[in-house]
Amino acid sequence: MPEDLTTWTIVIPSRNRPALLQECLQRVRVAIEVAGIPAEIVVVDDGSVPALREGDLPGVTLVRGAGQGPARARNRGIMAATGSIVAFTDDDARVSPAWLQAAKEALNQSPGAVGVRGPVTTPPYDPLFEHSVEDLDGGRFLTCNVAYRREPLVEVGGFDPSYRFAHEDIDLGLRMAERGPVLFAPAMAVEHPGRPISVEEFNGRSRFVADDWLFFRRYPPYNGSGEPVTLAPLRIVGRRWLRIGRSERGISRFARWTRLSAGQLSRITWKTVRTGRSHVQRPIEGRSGLRNVGLRIAYVGPVPSRKIGGAPGVEGWIINQLAAAGCSIDCYVPTSDHFEATDDISSIEGVRVVEGRSSFQFGRWYSRSPLTKMVSFQAFQALSRRRLAGVLLAEHEIDPYDVVYQASSIEAFGLPSNRAALPPLALHPSVHAAGELRWLRNEAALGERCGGPLRARGVRAWMALRARRQRTDIAKADRVLALSEVFGRHLVADYGVDPAKVEVLGNVIDVDAFALGESPAGQRATIVVLGRVVVRKGVEDIVALSHRLRDLADSVQMVIVGEGSLWSDYTPLLGDLDPAIATAVGRMGRDEVSDLLGSSRLLIQASHYEPFGLTVGEALACGVPVVATNEVGAAEHLDPSVCTVVPDGDLDALEAAVRAELARGPLDHVRRARCREEVVRRYGAAVIGRRALEELTRLAQGG
Repeated sequence: MPEDLTTWTIVIPSRNRPALLQECLQRVRVAIEVAGIPAEIVVVDDGSVPALREGDLPGVTLVRGAGQGPARARNRGIMAATGSIVAFTDDDARVSPAWLQAAKEALNQSPGAVGVRGPVTTPPYDPLFEHSVEDLDGGRFLTCNVAYRREPLVEVGGFDPSYRFAHEDIDLGLRMAERGPVLFAPAMAVEHPGRPISVEEFNGRSRFVADDWLFFRRYPPYNGSGEPVTLAPLRIVGRRWLRIGRSERGISRFARWTRLSAGQLSRITWKTVRTGRSHVQRPIEGRSGLRNVGLRIAYVGPVPSRKIGGAPGVEGWIINQLAAAGCSIDCYVPTSDHFEATDDISSIEGVRVVEGRSSFQFGRWYSRSPLTKMVSFQAFQALSRRRLAGVLLAEHEIDPYDVVYQASSIEAFGLPSNRAALPPLALHPSVHAAGELRWLRNEAALGERCGGPLRARGVRAWMALRARRQRTDIAKADRVLALSEVFGRHLVADYGVDPAKVEVLGNVIDVDAFALGESPAGQRATIVVLGRVVVRKGVEDIVALSHRLRDLADSVQMVIVGEGSLWSDYTPLLGDLDPAIATAVGRMGRDEVSDLLGSSRLLIQASHYEPFGLTVGEALACGVPVVATNEVGAAEHLDPSVCTVVPDGDLDALEAAVRAELARGPLDHVRRARCREEVVRRYGAAVIGRRALEELTRLAQGG
């Protein structure tokens, strides 16, 4: 193997044991001298109080950890290591003088081996008052006595941080053994003395049970009994205490044995009953501890995909940017036969998908009418998210997330009201029910004309229930990422959100999905109205505008693209368009929309309530200027040369802005390029991704 076997790094994690660490360092220095090898020592201070000081550790590279457990601490040591071989021991272990010499000889004699481990012995100790470990044949790959070649160690991703308390060592050893032999050198000896442990520490070890569940699910042969994974830790701990109890004599020792065994077993039983089901739904795929070591994020929302538009496409690009910045992201997403596949997002390094399968089907008894289809679809979604929340909480309990990032919706199904059980929560909603409800009421006559009074009243009742739930759930959020300033003001006014919690984070516009267009010569200029034909979109104003612009029919055409939704359908209003100038074409595919925008002169966005408005960014990406109302979030702070903003509901101002824009004549290449530059400046993936990282980092750090 083309490695320099003369360079070694010894990694020692430590926490609150300075005296033991100094003794360990003395023994390691002796072993380095005996082996006659150039070696560095890396000590990872995993949150000691007081923190270790570099001046007290001469000749040692000191790395700061954050008290996140042994797997992450040792991974920090690996990342700081410069040696071609990385050896591990613990601050409470006693390495023999021949420790490194034996390891060096074994690896020199077997160039194809990826590592070597040795026996771990323990002197006699009292199991009622002390803790120790022993591994005479190296089968447990204990990290107090193992060394790996750095190259394959980095390739497998180091220690899997999914293990918070235990089994990270044997998991790594088994994965390394798949790359090549991990030798056993009897002379590579380490002694692990027993150390005092309190009753509370004994009982606290019951939290290791979650790592037991993960390990047995990942490596079924190690669950020798074949019983359900959730019960295996109870069997193992119960047998251990039974074995200890059989050898005990004396009332005081029996009393302590009873206290320890009953305390630990009762806690494990309670944890099994309370969270066992959620834990065994955790993903078992391994995670790299050496890549994507930035923020650990739990994403909750629709299935992200950069291949499609709308909220899923936006979230796909944001997650892609966060992962590229070094974040690790677990995506908790409800899926069914009617959802976009998860292959796009799961292909991003650092992203893991946790699916909650829903049995929702279109055309069943509960989803045959538009209203019941909407209600049942959202209900199935809520049930899936509630189940996923249990898995998220179980994962967080073992390997804590830095932040929960919930996109699209406000309802926090399954997330506890007890905020202490969760990391900081950031909501990034697309809309809010109170805003929809306001315009359902304002446009009640239009809604009843288009869908009938029964459907209109049913939708308003459903939206009122959602608004009430959202007002409660938004209070759980530590940060609300509003798509625009105007949307943030609505959330503050309608739900009583603390303005200090609100930050603006717009949507990503996938600029590359839209080509810079050209105005076709000799044709009428095209004005596009693009989006769902539903409540609060200003459909009635577009109809009125078509009549006001009739005098331009010889030189201008209006094209209305879109269709209704399950709960609102204003397409009957389009029958009132002036046919001399306006045409409704229904739904178009993404590529068709791009082609239409590219050949258009202007986009109109006349919404009365629009938290963002992706169509604004998409038009600008094609080089097409925009006229929008002041309720359209995406129009905020755009250069007036590419976007004219008019007061909502002011039909005179809307008409004047459209006529003024058309009077400027055909679009030239310079102006089209300016439109595209503006959307890249405001809503490019890199821009929004950087803002998302800043906000989530600030939130995770308590800002």
